[in-house]
Amino acid sequence: MLPALSEKELDRLEDLLITYGNDYSVLNLAELNGFFTALASSPITVHPEQWLPAVAGGKVPKFKKPAHEEAYTALMLRYASQVADELGDNIDQFEPLFEENETDDGAVIIMEEWCFGYMRGTQVASWDALPPEQDQLLKAISLHGLEDNFELLDQMREEDIQACVPQVIEAARQLFKFHNQRH
Repeated sequence: MLPALSEKELDRLEDLLITYGNDYSVLNLAELNGFFTALASSPITVHPEQWLPAVAGGKVPKFKKPAHEEAYTALMLRYASQVADELGDNIDQFEPLFEENETDDGAVIIMEEWCFGYMRGTQVASWDALPPEQDQLLKAISLHGLEDNFELLDQMREEDIQACVPQVIEAARQLFKFHNQRH
């Protein structure tokens, strides 16, 4: 088991995502966490050579320095392993890495990036159609993770969006259990 990333390493990973990012790549840790959650919850194993280009928006970036490439790849592999371990060790305690915004009314949870990452992960892993119950769980995530749903989200009140947070967390847990109970 690889050691979990320190705060400093997580910051470095996020810096590398931004530095080498583009319009199609994963740009922050919340999205990356969602992506790796979907991969770990997947019915099939997706290997790094399949998912590394997907994180970068299609092809692995051209790095300015070999040290950047080494750090990027090593931190990615460790973070993927860390997320899988968090899911596998105690799925009922698993918490997605959502972003938070401070408002006058307190902290507001932003699920969008995480959900986008999750949906990207389901695409990379080529998830098959799910049974109705699990499909509803995935819809709780895709509501916040697909551009097709932006119009719908724009019509929702902030408190209704916040009320979706526990549903998304529960959906992530249940989808992991669903795909991992068959092995």
